[in-house]
Amino acid sequence: MSIDKIRKYLEEYSQLKSIHSLLYWDMETMMPKGAIEDRAKRLSYIQGKLHSHITGKKYKSLLDDLKNQKLKPLEKKLAKELLYDYEIQAVLPLKHVVELSHATAIANHEWAEARKNNDWKSFAPHLEKLINLKKTETKFYKAKKPYDALIKLHDREFDSARITGLFDELKTGLIKLRNKVEKEGSFVRVKDLKGPFAIDAQKAISEKVAALFGLPPEFSRLDISTHPFSINISPKDQRITTRYVTENIDSLSSTMHEVGHALYEHQLPSEWEGTPFQEAISLSVHESQSRFWENVVGRSREFSEFIHPEMVKTFPHAMKGIDEATLYKVFNKSVPGLIRVESPELYYNLHVIIRFEIEEAIFNGNIDVHDLPELWNDKYESYLGLRPKSYAEGILQDSHWASAAFGYFPTYTLGNLISGSLSRIMKEEMKNFDALIRKGDFAPIRSWLKENIHQHGRSISASDVVGKIQVKDYLSYLDKKFRS
Repeated sequence: MSIDKIRKYLEEYSQLKSIHSLLYWDMETMMPKGAIEDRAKRLSYIQGKLHSHITGKKYKSLLDDLKNQKLKPLEKKLAKELLYDYEIQAVLPLKHVVELSHATAIANHEWAEARKNNDWKSFAPHLEKLINLKKTETKFYKAKKPYDALIKLHDREFDSARITGLFDELKTGLIKLRNKVEKEGSFVRVKDLKGPFAIDAQKAISEKVAALFGLPPEFSRLDISTHPFSINISPKDQRITTRYVTENIDSLSSTMHEVGHALYEHQLPSEWEGTPFQEAISLSVHESQSRFWENVVGRSREFSEFIHPEMVKTFPHAMKGIDEATLYKVFNKSVPGLIRVESPELYYNLHVIIRFEIEEAIFNGNIDVHDLPELWNDKYESYLGLRPKSYAEGILQDSHWASAAFGYFPTYTLGNLISGSLSRIMKEEMKNFDALIRKGDFAPIRSWLKENIHQHGRSISASDVVGKIQVKDYLSYLDKKFRS
């Protein structure tokens, strides 16, 4: 049967993806700096093989055979997703795919060095090359606007117009809530925990929380990278990274975030290897999982109560005189900052909106690469009242553009909106949701996510889980959080 033949054919595709992912993970964590050109060649070679495998004549013939087959309902869904993926890839010339892969590998390396040295000028030519490659790519797709084509690579349910509508509504609600929080003051006048925080201690508590949330240590590992990320080598091989500084423990929240990603990948159905049914619904849903564990769980009052004894044990000097209620306020301190990954929830989405608006200006407008730092700084001053004093705390802070991941940033906020709806639905269905977190029993929460989202892969949509994606559930979730 053609479906069975396709599944067998895609096993090799899955194995090639694993090789590519492992090479990429090593590049970001372990690879010696001098190997970057060789690694770029190997990554682009594997990327070319991946592209050829799912756009070649043999695979197209297998897909064509499906049209003459009598398929079961689930098989029809799979066939639809397979065809969608084929059409996305088949329009791209192999030369473009290989060139883009090579350019992103080099750019990632150059970005890390540029960020470390606050050197925008050395990175700008690489960014310009990636933007031009992605502008070329948008021409291969049928989209009303160039930026829409890139957004749909990450979540095909959205375009720039729909996102703008949601973001405008969200901005209005966030500004009202921010004003209320600032006036009340108890989440603003919060003293940070006083360091230094030993790196070994940070790593120990991060690993403990990862295991408590349910990421099995025998199927995962936690390492260090310039920018935290999660990558799926295979369902039983999850790699997550964080970064540590002795001045704060932001590593804990970034670890919780990446654990959310890794749990999703780990709990996808292994029997559908290589197919869309072993992939996340979308990157927006993927981000809903990371933001759920980081914020809905990890910044909850109940989690503060649960983790308090471990925090006292791990950081006795910093936690002296800090009770559970104070720790909750520390975890949710709400003042604007310049760094997205360190931002409190109340301001996080403004960071995303800034990036969305800049990307829209790049691809739907005609802004010059060399004007981007000034545009970035102007938007930060307008939206957050802060102006970056360096490139490293401004336009060089994220790795996404070095990976040519244009259109990705909106999925963080879309993921937040989904996580707000998930919070409402789960609390309606699990009356003991808060109590489970308070006692550190995360298994029922993890099981709910598996049963309702993870185990289905792309056989379901986001609307099947939370209905229409909307702003009000998320604003309601935030409003409840900031009632002192």
